[in-house]
Amino acid sequence: MSSATTPSFALPAPDPRDAPLGAAPAAAGVRDRARCLCGVAALGAAAMAATLAAGAAVVVFESDVLGVLARPASTTAEVTVGGLRELAWLPGPSPVVVAALLPAVGLLLLAGVLRRIARDAPPVQRVSPEALWAAERTMTWAVRAIAAGAFLVFVLPALLQLGGLRTVSLTTGSMAPAHPAGSLLLVTRPADPFAVPVGAVVVIEDPDRLPVTHRIVAVVHDAAGAVVGYRTRGDALARPDPVTVAPTSVAGVVVAGAPVLGALRAWMASPLGIAIALVLAWAFAGLAALLGDDLRRAVVARDPTRPQAVARSTSRPTS
Repeated sequence: MSSATTPSFALPAPDPRDAPLGAAPAAAGVRDRARCLCGVAALGAAAMAATLAAGAAVVVFESDVLGVLARPASTTAEVTVGGLRELAWLPGPSPVVVAALLPAVGLLLLAGVLRRIARDAPPVQRVSPEALWAAERTMTWAVRAIAAGAFLVFVLPALLQLGGLRTVSLTTGSMAPAHPAGSLLLVTRPADPFAVPVGAVVVIEDPDRLPVTHRIVAVVHDAAGAVVGYRTRGDALARPDPVTVAPTSVAGVVVAGAPVLGALRAWMASPLGIAIALVLAWAFAGLAALLGDDLRRAVVARDPTRPQAVARSTSRPTS
């Protein structure tokens, strides 16, 4: 006698109210759209932060760097100690810069939060992986440019100093046209401060006055013919300096100079310059990360069989 055996388990009967098999629930579609909006909002917040930081950099550049470059010939006697300190630090319009940097930092923090929410969002429609790759590489190169500027401002002078050279930024125009205001000078210590030739541009450091970079126009000798001092003058000045320079006050001899770089270096090394560079680097790095996320999702959406780990933003996608 045969009897029908019943299975040890059974699937429940489908409920007519359930969605058809294979169809995405409506709630999942809403979540995907919300994640897409968060991803777009994160990109917008990071882009706005980069715009604010770049605007602050332009404001400081126009008011400080261009102001130094346009400065006419002057001597240190015409500049007060406070004025020279202001020229050296290039403080810039602090209220304007702070008013731009604080919202930029807030936008970058918001972009980070939105990026977390949009982690599993589907790719943005009608945006090709090639366009995303190009945008991400542009942001990455912007970060590299800022890093290169930081290397030139902070690391390279230290390396030059190890080799016996130091850098000096001119904040006045007394040495124009050879070295106008805003020039960056490479200075080496003289082998013999009593044997500096006429025509050399020297950096004079005296405890009784502020540092001066002028050209030697005459050598002063005593009755025995020994060198006791130098007469100096700025190239843009009609008269020599009123004080004779002692050989021991010659701290360095200028071996090379480049215009504009001194003002840029002083601006980038100032507290405001450092703050602007950090915010800009943060904004560009954030944009690169956000675009990289969209790129990986777009590559996987184009070829669903491609593993997510292979779809890296550092390799150019192919069609």
